[in-house]
Amino acid sequence: MRLIPMSSRLLLTSLLLMPYLLMTQGANAKMQGLELLAHPGHWEIVNDGVMGGRSQSRLSEALTKQQEYILRFSGQVSLENNGGFASVSRSLNHEEQHTLKQSNPRRISVEALGDGKRYQLRLKVLKQGQLVGYKAGFTTQAATDGQWSFEPSDFIETFRGNDYPERASPDFTQIIAVGLLIGDGQEGDFELQLREIGIQE
Repeated sequence: MRLIPMSSRLLLTSLLLMPYLLMTQGANAKMQGLELLAHPGHWEIVNDGVMGGRSQSRLSEALTKQQEYILRFSGQVSLENNGGFASVSRSLNHEEQHTLKQSNPRRISVEALGDGKRYQLRLKVLKQGQLVGYKAGFTTQAATDGQWSFEPSDFIETFRGNDYPERASPDFTQIIAVGLLIGDGQEGDFELQLREIGIQE
């Protein structure tokens, strides 16, 4: 994980931000009118309730004082009933998947106002006809803007709570979904104000 080079060209910028048509230059062809809607309904919330836990999370839209659009991922993590995590996930549509396959994505960037807690950037990647999960962690500072950049080597394969660091890194051209998760025994309220999630060359 490293700081984001400002000169990087975005392939799929602001997966959750900027609710208007995006004009950008891909690796081999120009993308015109790629619509990346910001509505929270494009995301799926998955909390520990699937295992009997009591954690809660929500997504909401807001504007900063500078009139910047943000998506707020917030809620409460509970350790009751063997729970302890909250997450959201956004599937890429067919056009976005095609863009990745025709390009050379090398990093994923996250920009957010933190709360001092640790989060995981989650991926679902198509590998030999199967969906495989990967994770990479990042730590925020309370009430502080942060930027994080992740390369394939920053991710480790994970499945139902078990990690497999010895396995190969993900192929970013095969990303099917991007998500965020908070867990690691961090009980209590959380709030991450997301300004950008982008997949870059």
